[in-house]
Amino acid sequence: MPYKKTALCREKCPALCGQRKSPPHSKMMKREELSRIASVKFQKALSDRARAVTPRVLAFCVMAVSLVFTLAVTAANLRLTYVTDSNGARQVLLTDADASPAQVMHLSGIRSEEGDEVYYTAFSGNLASLNIERAFSVSITADGQEYPVKLVFGTVADALERAGITLEGDDYTEPALDHVVTAGSKIVVHRVDYEERVETQAIPYDTQYVYTSLYFRNTGRTTTVQHGAAGQQTVTTRDRYVDGELENSTVVDTTTTVEPTDHVIKTYGAGAPVSPLTGADGTTNAPTSYSKVLTGKATGYYSRTGKGSSGLGLGYGTVAVDPDVIPYGTKLYITSTDGKFVYGYAVATDTGIAVQKGQILVDLFYETYAESVINGAIQVNVYVVG
Repeated sequence: MPYKKTALCREKCPALCGQRKSPPHSKMMKREELSRIASVKFQKALSDRARAVTPRVLAFCVMAVSLVFTLAVTAANLRLTYVTDSNGARQVLLTDADASPAQVMHLSGIRSEEGDEVYYTAFSGNLASLNIERAFSVSITADGQEYPVKLVFGTVADALERAGITLEGDDYTEPALDHVVTAGSKIVVHRVDYEERVETQAIPYDTQYVYTSLYFRNTGRTTTVQHGAAGQQTVTTRDRYVDGELENSTVVDTTTTVEPTDHVIKTYGAGAPVSPLTGADGTTNAPTSYSKVLTGKATGYYSRTGKGSSGLGLGYGTVAVDPDVIPYGTKLYITSTDGKFVYGYAVATDTGIAVQKGQILVDLFYETYAESVINGAIQVNVYVVG
């Protein structure tokens, strides 16, 4: 096939075409022309192509921008929520930022039961957590009934509150209100009531013993000086009942309405004086100092009159004397010469025929006739002490 020569061929292959190479300025002009022509053709092609594809490209671009915007908005409103269950379940969910705990629970498929506690925490950023604490059961026994209660954590007081059980007055629980309960704990409520009752009771009398040496000749002898009599009192008792059973009783008030009367018995006591009078030292002991001692016979007497010849009163501790020997008002201490009988301290307040005649030294006063004749005549020492 014959090879057709062209201007371009001659330019690039002058040897083949049998022509010499064109001058440089001619070559540059050709290049500029070719560039201009190519540019015009490219612009025309681009314009034609743009007119042909603009609707599809525009739609694609709009869709792309919308998708990117949607993804951005969706990503901004999504949150990773960690769902945990105290029983051991674990999940990670992709949720809306404004999803409620109930919605998260629904998405997780986990269900809460009575007493369960749900804790939802929204963290900064796109993280959140939802924790389900499962409740355990405790048993409460109160007022003869049993109340099952479920709670996650708490004390006996919390369990009672959940069950709607209240304590009044001195009601108490076992275990105590501040005790922390666990699964299977058993709580018992004890109801405490009080009742008061008033009773009339007798007050027993006491027995008092009066010791005297008057009975030195018959030491087993006793004399009832005063018969005892029971008194009377009203007693208020408070009974404490726990769950209807009497637990204890406490006396809260005692009022005496009738005082008891002591039972008084006179009995022998070695060296015990008959007289209640005391010496200078305030005791009934024998004096340590005295002006003189008189020895003689003593007898006893009893008088219904209340005063002696001196005008002074009569009673245990008063004696009849010869006022010429022992002046009225003289304080004496009298005891038997053998020391078995002690009349004790006395005051000279009376006189009598026997003492005035010198038949006896002193006549000792007794408050009963029977006592005055028990011992008859006794040899005594009379100490003048004042």
